[in-house]
Amino acid sequence: MTYQQVMLELQKLGIDQTRKIYLNHGADIPMFGVSMANIKLLAKKNKNNHDLGRELFFTNNVDAIYLSQFLVDSKQLTIEDFESIILKTHYYMILDNSVANIVAKNEQLSYECIAKWIAHTDSRFRQVAYSVYTLILGSYENDIIDKLDVHRKVLYVKEHIHQEENRVRYSMNNFLIQSAVTFPEFVEEFKGYAKEIGKVVVVMGNTACKVPDAASYIEKIQHMGNVGKKRKL
Repeated sequence: MTYQQVMLELQKLGIDQTRKIYLNHGADIPMFGVSMANIKLLAKKNKNNHDLGRELFFTNNVDAIYLSQFLVDSKQLTIEDFESIILKTHYYMILDNSVANIVAKNEQLSYECIAKWIAHTDSRFRQVAYSVYTLILGSYENDIIDKLDVHRKVLYVKEHIHQEENRVRYSMNNFLIQSAVTFPEFVEEFKGYAKEIGKVVVVMGNTACKVPDAASYIEKIQHMGNVGKKRKL
């Protein structure tokens, strides 16, 4: 399918209910309101079409950017490309899901982005950096992850999470959880830090979404025997 055909299809698939959901979650750029189920069906029809994915990625449209993450080749994108998208929106579904997912599929670029963004003056970049790191921990093999750096970042989170910006707190909390359940040797230590941190407050907009309690979530994963398990990006 061509870019024009895909955009027309997205427009046809958009519905009021999904638009309302996206707005309640903070969507702040144009959208049609296409469900993720239909996004994934379109992705299957256009599998491995990087050129199309790239066009969609740079379109100022929620649904197009959602779709792009399943098509685009992250190895053909630059840090500047991702930064241009981050600067367009505060919508966490674009930042934490679409942008972070694409970045995390490129090992070298992932670490470059984390290094550049994790102390950025704009909170959106810090938010995405922790989301990328969380994806790395959940999908990369442990032997290629710098455990000492993870440990340093967890200690930083422990000391600073309550002073951070709203969505950065959410990303930090997820990073802490994933750090604990990635390394069996750290799980009890990091769970202890989660208990020290206590409740993490994040304003979730007009939604029923809740912030996971890190200590309880870590314990749940322990009880399920899933510590150290990986998932495919």
